Amino acid sequence: MADPENLKAFMHYVEKVEGHKIRKRSDTFQDHFSQATLFWNSLSKPEQEHLVSAAHFELGKVSDKAIRTRMVDLFNHVDHELAKQVAKGVGVPEPTEAVVQNHGQSSPALSMENTVKNTVMSRRIAILVADGFNHAQLMEMKQALQNAGANSKIVSKFGGMVNSADGLSVEVDELFITTASVIYDAIYVPGGQQSIETLKMQGDALHFINEAFRHGKAIAAIGEGIDLLTASDMVGAEFAEQNGQIAADQGVVTTRQGSVIELSQRFIQAIAQHRHWTRAQKEQVPA
Repeated sequence: MADPENLKAFMHYVEKVEGHKIRKRSDTFQDHFSQATLFWNSLSKPEQEHLVSAAHFELGKVSDKAIRTRMVDLFNHVDHELAKQVAKGVGVPEPTEAVVQNHGQSSPALSMENTVKNTVMSRRIAILVADGFNHAQLMEMKQALQNAGANSKIVSKFGGMVNSADGLSVEVDELFITTASVIYDAIYVPGGQQSIETLKMQGDALHFINEAFRHGKAIAAIGEGIDLLTASDMVGAEFAEQNGQIAADQGVVTTRQGSVIELSQRFIQAIAQHRHWTRAQKEQVPA
């Protein structure tokens, strides 16, 4: 039999211990709320508003008022102001005082506000078109986005090929009926009179734009593409006038006769910001 000393094998150190052997979790296992409070404290104001809206949406579907009240009490263990805002939206009495004191700690890693804002790598951009679009305005933007590391998809009402005003064709990637603005980070609308007149008559296209605007996403349009934006319910956004200048307002980038290259640069900058929460009138948009 081999000598363990020569094998250099692991061996347990034998030590006699005395005491009572019990199974018990540490006191930290009784802390059910401090991490939730940390998350709430770390959110930006728009993110906190979204969290409250999410609570209204979920608890608003609960028919039993007693359950809604108990849930508000749990929120009150996280943060008193959070609980009051949730209570107001779901029709139960607001808690009169905090159950526990908010510890005041936060972490920048928990907020999307602190995401990197100098790149558009892997971002998804929807390009809205119909027959009669401006081929050059589409392809130049598509190439600029690709060079920046973003992914663009052509979205239209019908699948297959869509024809430009000058007789060129591109393949449609997604249909309005099978996709949604929520899976994209931004929207681009190239010009082309026929294309825009068609899109203006399609409720799905208008809803696509309204929803993206309300969610604070970057939107760009050139030439007649601006007319589609004005036909939507984008409240409070300013668009470019009849000149070659580029207007950039709250993440909405437009030009009537300007360069696609310059427009793409401003658009990419807007996309890199991720979301534009300064749209004060976004709540008026029906989306």
